[in-house]
Amino acid sequence: MKNEKLIIGSIGVLLAGVIALFVMVFTKAEKIAYIDTAKLLSGYPEMQSVKKKLEEEAGKAKANVDTLTMEFQSSLKEYEKGMSKMSPKEKALSEELLRGKQNQLMQYQQALEQKLKGDEQKQTQAILANINAFITEYGKKHNYKIILATSGGNIAYGDKGADITEEILKGLGKE
Repeated sequence: MKNEKLIIGSIGVLLAGVIALFVMVFTKAEKIAYIDTAKLLSGYPEMQSVKKKLEEEAGKAKANVDTLTMEFQSSLKEYEKGMSKMSPKEKALSEELLRGKQNQLMQYQQALEQKLKGDEQKQTQAILANINAFITEYGKKHNYKIILATSGGNIAYGDKGADITEEILKGLGKE
């Protein structure tokens, strides 16, 4: 009976040791951090520069469309003024020309919008690829197991000490 208690006690001590080792190995504190993506993108100078450039391009495109719209409206007013003096054939020809101008204006406007969206998407993707590459290298260099990104509250709680947004912004600025 004494031997049985000794064996059971030894097994208990061994089991406790195995559990302690298991807990130490598998609950090792891993470095985890998060980045506030909205803050990162708004604070990244390259993103601000691209945003400003895109806004300027959009302004120029709008000015071109506005000019063409005014020209079309002017042509329409001229047609309306002179239509009483036109023959049915001249009216039909003028209306066809006006419809053609209107269609060209709409196609031009749509093409500009698509171009601007495409440019924005291309430049944003290039910036995001650069940021992601930097974050990957940063994570490896600083031995992070996981770096999370929060946008719009995807992380319910994060200790301020785990927020590395400013460090990433500084590193990107040096790059």
